[in-house]
Amino acid sequence: MDNKPAITAVNDIASSPEEVWKVLTDFARYAEWHPALRFIDVPAEILPGTQLQAQLTLGTENDGEYIFTVVDHDAPRRLAWEGGIPDVLMGLHSFVLEPHDGGTRFTESEEFTGTAAVESVEPARAQMEEGSASYVRALKKRVESGQ
Repeated sequence: MDNKPAITAVNDIASSPEEVWKVLTDFARYAEWHPALRFIDVPAEILPGTQLQAQLTLGTENDGEYIFTVVDHDAPRRLAWEGGIPDVLMGLHSFVLEPHDGGTRFTESEEFTGTAAVESVEPARAQMEEGSASYVRALKKRVESGQ
């Protein structure tokens, strides 16, 4: 079994990477489109090392406040943050935007590490994969609606 389980969702969005990037990085407005995540007290500038405070509401024992640290911010191609409990369960959440057929191929992925990674992710894999897919669909709908 993989020591670094990952959850990935891919979708094509009929907008440019720049338009997708604007919505993806407008952290103050996540609650308007993302079904489970909102950011609190968003800093004015987001760079590698920036900490983002978030509220996760999934209706599970994982609900709560989290701190994510931005580890990659390469507009409009890649964004990544990480968070969790070091050495126990950490998630590296990345977003890749690639030009594709006049729009954007959007890939969201989260790779888990730590001593509890496999036993935490594998039993919930199907639910986590559906959650990621629903978030990507929500982003697609938001971007394509032009809001």
